[in-house]
Amino acid sequence: MQANFYLDIRIMDSADDGELTLAHLRNQIYSIVHAVFRQMPAKFALALEISPRQQRKMQAKELKYGYPALPHYDVLRIFAAEQNDLEQLLEKIKGHWKVRDYAVLNNPAAVPAAKVTGLRSYFRFRIPTLKAERHLQNNPVQESLHARRLKDAKKLPYFKVSSQSTGQAFTVPVRIEDAAESGQGLPDGYGLARQSQPFALPVFEVN
Repeated sequence: MQANFYLDIRIMDSADDGELTLAHLRNQIYSIVHAVFRQMPAKFALALEISPRQQRKMQAKELKYGYPALPHYDVLRIFAAEQNDLEQLLEKIKGHWKVRDYAVLNNPAAVPAAKVTGLRSYFRFRIPTLKAERHLQNNPVQESLHARRLKDAKKLPYFKVSSQSTGQAFTVPVRIEDAAESGQGLPDGYGLARQSQPFALPVFEVN
C-alpha cells in the first residue's frame, strides 16, 4: 500500500447519550465512507486517530474517575497512493448531511514525512464462529479462544456495517498494532490490512 496522501475526517461528538455519541456517529459516517471503498476497491486504507481535543477530554475523564479512559477515536484518516483518488472520495461524501453536520474534513494532502513518528497496522479482529465451535466440540482450546476473543473484541474500536448481499448488519472490530515496516499489501473492502497481505500506515500528529 502506497500511503502517499491522506484525508482526515474528524467526527464532532456530542454530550447526547443517544444517537449522537461518538461511537454512533463514527459508525454512521464510516458507512458513508465504506460505500465509496466498495465503488473504488483497494484504493483506500483506513487509520484511526485521536484529535488533541479528544485527548484533552479523555485526560479530564481520567482525572475525574481515577482510571485510564478507553481510547475514543474521533478521526478517520484515509490514505491513498494518489491524491486524485482522495479528491474523488471527498466529492462523493461531502454532500451527505451527516458528514456536513457532524464532521470536519481537510483537503487531501501529502503525508508530512518530516512529522511521521512511526507505523501502525489496522486489521480486522476475527472471532471464531459458533458454527466452527460446533465442529470442534471436543477441542476446549478452540472454545476458550472464541470466548476470549469475544471478550477482547469489546475493548477494541469497531464499525457496524451491512452485508451487500443480505443487508444484515454485523460488527467489524479493529485490531491496531505498531509495525516496523510499511509492507506491500493491499487494503480489503473495509480499508484494513489482511493478515496474509499486511501493510502499515504512517503515524503523525493530527491537528
